[in-house]
Amino acid sequence: MSSSQEERVYIPEGATFETLNRILMAYLKAGASEKPVGYRDAATRSGVHRTVVSLNDKFFVSSGFLIEEERATFRLSEKAMKYVQLMDWGKTEEAKEPLGELLAEYGLVKTILDYVAINKKVTKDELMTKIISILGIRRRSRYVTGINSLFDMMTFSGLLKEEDGSFSAVTPTIPEAVERPKRAIELPTVEPKKPIIPISISLMINEETNIEKLKAVIQALKEVLQE
Repeated sequence: MSSSQEERVYIPEGATFETLNRILMAYLKAGASEKPVGYRDAATRSGVHRTVVSLNDKFFVSSGFLIEEERATFRLSEKAMKYVQLMDWGKTEEAKEPLGELLAEYGLVKTILDYVAINKKVTKDELMTKIISILGIRRRSRYVTGINSLFDMMTFSGLLKEEDGSFSAVTPTIPEAVERPKRAIELPTVEPKKPIIPISISLMINEETNIEKLKAVIQALKEVLQE
C-alpha cells in the first residue's frame, strides 16, 4: 500500500461497518477511554478474530479513532469516544455528527469528497476503482470489503449521499442572510427661530411723568413682546 503523503494511509480490511463498530465498542468496554488496551483484549470482547482487529487498528489509528500508546495498545480519541458511547447508548442519530467530524479530518476521506464534489455524481464502482488507484493496492476481497465499509461510514455520517448505486456530495446548508432592520436616524429637533420685528416706541417724559405708571407701561410692553 502506498501514499503520496508522509504518513501512510490505511483503509478498513476484511471488516464490515458493523464489525468495525463492534471492535470500537470492545475498546470502550475494556476501558480504552482512560487507559491503553491491547488488541487481543478487544478481539476477545468483540468476538472478532484478533488478526482482523489488528489489521483494522491501522485504519483506526491513521483516521484518528485510536491513539497508539505502547506497541499494540490503544486508547480511544476524544471524538471516537463520543461516537462509540452514543452508539452504545443506542443514540444512532446523535452519533452521526461526531463520526462525520472524525472522518472529515482524514486525508483520504477529504480526497474522496473532493473527487465526488468535482464530478457531481460518481458510481460506486468508479469510486472503488479510484480509491484502489490512489492507494496502489490490488482489487482483493478484503480491500473491497473495507472500502465498502468506508462508504457505509461516510453515508451513515452524512458526508456522502447514495442513490441508485451512485454517490453525490452533500451540499452544506448555507443559512439565508437575515437583513437587519434599518435604524432610523434621529435628527435633533430644531426650534424655528421667531421672526424679529423691529418696533420703535417713543416715550415722552417730563417732570409731570408718573414714574410708577411708566414702569407699569414698560412691563406691559415687555410681556406683550414675549408672547
